[in-house]
Amino acid sequence: MTLLDTIGESSTNAANSEKSNTLSSTNASSSTNNSSSTNASETYRLFVGIQLPQDVQRELEIWKDSIQNVLPFQKWTHPQDVHVTLSFLGDASAETAEALAADLRQLAAAALPLTLHAEGLGVFGPPAAPSILWAGLAGDLDALAALQREVAGVCARHGFPAEARAYRPHLTLARRYRTAAGPFKRSALAAVGAPTGGWPAWQVEDIVLYRSHLGRQPAYEPLGVFPFEEQQAT
Repeated sequence: MTLLDTIGESSTNAANSEKSNTLSSTNASSSTNNSSSTNASETYRLFVGIQLPQDVQRELEIWKDSIQNVLPFQKWTHPQDVHVTLSFLGDASAETAEALAADLRQLAAAALPLTLHAEGLGVFGPPAAPSILWAGLAGDLDALAALQREVAGVCARHGFPAEARAYRPHLTLARRYRTAAGPFKRSALAAVGAPTGGWPAWQVEDIVLYRSHLGRQPAYEPLGVFPFEEQQAT
């Protein structure tokens, strides 16, 4: 099975989900982009993550638009790029991506859905000029941590070592605080509060192998979507 076949099968399995509309279409397989994506000599920048449903993307985007004056960061994440990272891999060949995709599909086929919801805000980086604005996660965090360990184990078998730092799941909302606005104050996080309808929740029903493209919006291209056990039965 080629990588193009992997993408096609994965996208078909996810077609009944609303979230599949956010994924790159396989109907463009004859385009230059997709023809080059199957070139084994091409280098891919990869990570494995969890996508958000379209309704959650919309809720967060509306809310983000309303808080940018209070939290002046330079670059806000494209709504389709907001995700939960499971394992960052770095550069790899198309051949490696294809082999990894096959094992991720097998892992997902044995996994059960879990529920997550966004909850609270935080920052990474220097206190006066944070580099990352993020939303925290709540819900089935033990199941999420177990899934992350399984994904990391599969990735390790393909030459991607697990990160040494502890796993801290979150949604990256924005990057690079605007220092021209003055030193960052953590009190601004509390002042923003939650979205009007409360923090959105969603059911995780698949995992995604992403390719990252620098200088493109959205920046993350799904190479394969791998549904969990119950989703394959429907």
